[in-house]
Amino acid sequence: MTANSARKGKTALESLTALVKERLNQGGLLPKAKFTQALHYYLGLAPYFENYLENPDARIDNNVAERAIRPLTIGRKNWMFVGSENGGKAAATIMSLIQTCRHLDINPQEYLEDVLRRIMSHPAKRIEELLPDR
Repeated sequence: MTANSARKGKTALESLTALVKERLNQGGLLPKAKFTQALHYYLGLAPYFENYLENPDARIDNNVAERAIRPLTIGRKNWMFVGSENGGKAAATIMSLIQTCRHLDINPQEYLEDVLRRIMSHPAKRIEELLPDR
């Protein structure tokens, strides 16, 4: 993020926060209205919004996380009954491995095929060597 874009972002956040405070101070809003709750919610989070300006790796949105969990939310009803608690843990482990592979630009199918071929002969003490980031 360039210094100019950081400055513009900071100015935009300050303007928005001032506008929200002004609207709340004007009155006329019902205390339990969704709009009023949303304004208070924004003000509660406002101090944290500038973090993305100070850290070049931070993002102001959570789109990456939303895209990563989308397959899970779409398949939630399909996976409601995984057979047992152990089945649920196994499914969670596999999904974590798949999402990690995708994040690292590794083909999940090729990775899993490779690991499943090698896991039986691989020493248990060195199992972390089979993780996608290795």
